[in-house]
Amino acid sequence: MRISRRENSSDGSDALRQNLDVLATTALGKWPVCGAQCPCKTARRCDRNCPDIATALSDDPADNPLELIIAPLVYELQRLDGFRSCWSCEGHERFNELWKKPQVWFYAESQLHVRVLSDAVTEMRIKGALKVDWEISVTYSDPDNLDTTYTLQPRQDETSIGLDVLQSDVASLAASLVSAYTKQAKFLLTTVT
Repeated sequence: MRISRRENSSDGSDALRQNLDVLATTALGKWPVCGAQCPCKTARRCDRNCPDIATALSDDPADNPLELIIAPLVYELQRLDGFRSCWSCEGHERFNELWKKPQVWFYAESQLHVRVLSDAVTEMRIKGALKVDWEISVTYSDPDNLDTTYTLQPRQDETSIGLDVLQSDVASLAASLVSAYTKQAKFLLTTVT
């Protein structure tokens, strides 16, 4: 069975084109990414390797700073307009087996943001920048929180892979996510009719 595509009106195509154009050209509008509390904002330009981002991006820096391996990826996701991270984990082993996968939970301004991000991560895997498949999924949200929460994580069947490989992918994602995202938004812009 072939499922027919939803027809886009010219108004819908114009809006989609305009939104993709914004994602492709102004995705890096936020600085300093860590916000007003960023200690390095006056000393130098902040980046994902800043030693202060683990505390500057945390809502509870004294008791719950970001874990150091995942912090650069959280930073890069925050750097993109339309995303707000809300939880992260660098991954952990227990008894020499993967116990918790590396992941970042986030809110997205629109479904289009999620689509572009998903396509960018998939493209990174196809090009060999990632060793395992990563996915974006809808994840748990508190009952009193009606915002949809997403997670960027290794696919469920990737739990047999070692944590070192997954954390290597975290570093690759942090290094290339923004450029892959803007490239994907530009590509999708060419497909809108």
